[in-house]
Amino acid sequence: MTSPKINALRLNHSLEDLGRIGHTDQGMQRVAFSDFDVEGRAHTMELMRRVGLGVRIDPAGNIIGRKDGSVPGLTPIALGSHIDTVPSGGKYDGALGVMGAVECLRTLQDEGTATRHPLEVLVFTNEEGTGFPHWLFGSRAMAGSLAPEDLTAVDHEGVGLETRLQAIGGDLSRIHEAIRQPGDISAYLELHIEQGPSLERSGTPIGVVTGITGRAAFEVEVKGAANHAGTTPMGVRHDALLSASRLILTVERIASELEVCRVGTVGRVSVSPNATNVVPGTVGFSVEFRDVESKALTAAEAEFRRNAAMIEDADGVSVEIQALPPTIPAPIKQEMQDLVAQASAGLGLATERLPSGAGHDAQAMAAITNVAMIFVPSIDGISHSPSEFSTPQACAEGAQVLLDLLLLADQMD
Repeated sequence: MTSPKINALRLNHSLEDLGRIGHTDQGMQRVAFSDFDVEGRAHTMELMRRVGLGVRIDPAGNIIGRKDGSVPGLTPIALGSHIDTVPSGGKYDGALGVMGAVECLRTLQDEGTATRHPLEVLVFTNEEGTGFPHWLFGSRAMAGSLAPEDLTAVDHEGVGLETRLQAIGGDLSRIHEAIRQPGDISAYLELHIEQGPSLERSGTPIGVVTGITGRAAFEVEVKGAANHAGTTPMGVRHDALLSASRLILTVERIASELEVCRVGTVGRVSVSPNATNVVPGTVGFSVEFRDVESKALTAAEAEFRRNAAMIEDADGVSVEIQALPPTIPAPIKQEMQDLVAQASAGLGLATERLPSGAGHDAQAMAAITNVAMIFVPSIDGISHSPSEFSTPQACAEGAQVLLDLLLLADQMD
């Protein structure tokens, strides 16, 4: 039996329409909890209602659209991703997974095709963690994986989570009601751009994700002594920026030269007093290590702390390292990988098996259900940038694989 075919033109129009919400000359600004995010959520919920989904918002702010199945007693198959962006980001990261899921449901509606399982389209809250500095928030809430510090944190404007959730229809006082137990969801399927160069370099249209990287993240503060830049001799300075620079280079060395973990990044630096004629007294910066193996992340942290202690002793500064809640690596089960490969093969699309270097909502959902991820090529491997782009053909092929994967999963009890 030939499976229903998604409407490629309609899908890409949906991506364009969503991509106008929050678009600026500097890229997408649909940061979680922003006015643009609220507008994008309203737009997405209207699309979901048009395809016959019953739509609700759970206490974590997750949007859940549901369509009943034909066999009583079966648990739902969920599809989805997120629509929030990083500041000055692109219009495909997350959005493709949501619009692809909606297009799958729309195609089934057009064809009059019923599924055995109920279907859910999930739009998770604050996947990126930039509007509110706790990423994968909605999916971790659904998986019951939130930590106490997630619930008491404030954003960069000093606004707490309770206020932010209220603005999008969530309710912090009932956050426990967002939890779904193992067995509540039959499977979670996510379509996503690769955000890296592997598929484009190999000319492979579909990526079968084998696992999702974990992340160890830290906030670091180096305290030296601020002093006059003209009168303080070089030999007696305790220059926090110089010491921080040495420690930042250590992050690069841990990942590249020593190959302790797959990647290491310092993405944010602040200097105080940040004046041209003052020796820097305090420097704060972020550090993250990523790998698909937890032991690699543990080793990277140990090496980083060892180097920090050496720099403290050598430079006469203090280094405070605060560990943020870690993200645990999530291997994807072989049988779920094989279903993606089977769906792709049925469409004549070649596949490449590869790990995800970025985190995704599927990572959190793996704690409560079987997950599968489909990647499509990112042009030049660029993401989190206004230049982020996946071709209309790639987006359509990924959505078709998602639909065929859904139909294969629907045959499972």
